[in-house]
Amino acid sequence: MTVPRTFNWRPFLLRWSGEWADSVPSGKALSAGDEAARQGRWLGFPPASEELIVAMEERLGRRMPPSYREFLKVSDGWRHAGGFVSLLAGTTDAHWHDNESGLAEMFEEYQDEDAGPEERQEADIWRRGLQLDVESDITYVLLDPEDVGEDGEWAVYTWASWRAEAPERYTSFHEFMRDMFREFHSLHALPADEAPVFANDTTREMDAVVQQARLDALRGDWERAVKALDEARAYGRPRATGLGDQIRRLLGQTYTVYFQDVVTDPQYAPELLPVLVAEHAEHTYRDDSTLMFHLRGADEDLVSLAYATLEQVRDGTYRYTAAGPFGEAVERAREQARRADIDAAWNTLRDALPLWEPLGPDHLAPLGWVADPLLRPLLTPERGRELLSIPRAWKNG
Repeated sequence: MTVPRTFNWRPFLLRWSGEWADSVPSGKALSAGDEAARQGRWLGFPPASEELIVAMEERLGRRMPPSYREFLKVSDGWRHAGGFVSLLAGTTDAHWHDNESGLAEMFEEYQDEDAGPEERQEADIWRRGLQLDVESDITYVLLDPEDVGEDGEWAVYTWASWRAEAPERYTSFHEFMRDMFREFHSLHALPADEAPVFANDTTREMDAVVQQARLDALRGDWERAVKALDEARAYGRPRATGLGDQIRRLLGQTYTVYFQDVVTDPQYAPELLPVLVAEHAEHTYRDDSTLMFHLRGADEDLVSLAYATLEQVRDGTYRYTAAGPFGEAVERAREQARRADIDAAWNTLRDALPLWEPLGPDHLAPLGWVADPLLRPLLTPERGRELLSIPRAWKNG
């Protein structure tokens, strides 16, 4: 067994508490506990003494995993863990679930006779898990004493019926809490009416991450960029998804690639809209209203452009164009592709990439050609990685 990590919980929990307090709209009616938390800028409770923790462990018959134990020494419970657990257990309320919900049988009903260990785990967790959710929106949080890492950490499983998904696993209580902090941020990234502007140390740090990722992508370090953008996206930061989706699409990914926050910007729509429309048109069973869902917030002119582009894509007349020397290379590549000289067409596009001119700072690479019926066959995941690895657009970086 490896030596357990030590967790410096207090700075993390203080930041979370302060950012939560600042996010509460002025005049909003709160419970007495939440109002005290807002005024005191502390979502937690007094720390648990070693005696209280030992008494809890004796009651439950198990020593608690390291990160949960260290957490209790800072706060004996927690309010608002993410968006759907309003009270998380401390030393008094944590208890063995013992299939109190009856969910073990429900999960077993969906298992085949040859169900593997992961599927059986989804049922067994309800019989052996330590329940940490006290008050929640039908969301369960269970520590699993049988799913233990080399560092002594117990895995955490969460599940909510309204998500219609398998239980989500975290390697430790610490990892679970970090993700709940991200969830809190993602749910507040677009404040509701009358809510204060959601700006704090974490949003500023994540926005700096997005900016650095943009520069990394333009330098050709797309792997570093996409990892950073995924982290910022988990915090709900604007632009992170739209930037990351540009990289994902050139890697050949289409599932949930919608260029959020960027495709509805008229500055970038001429390049990104055809790609979104072309992917929509490939699935004939989709109603056009689903396309409009991904364009929510767009103005009338952009919606009209979307329908016009959709018609061009469906009848095979859409033609990608670009400005400057790169645009001239696009025309040469189209002619080579028309003659079925795919390798030559790809080489022409690739070699001209350093001459490409982005439409603005949130444009990471040329994409509209992916919707062109002549140029689209050029894209493979390998070529997408090759394109993304080429430094480009330095004067706009």
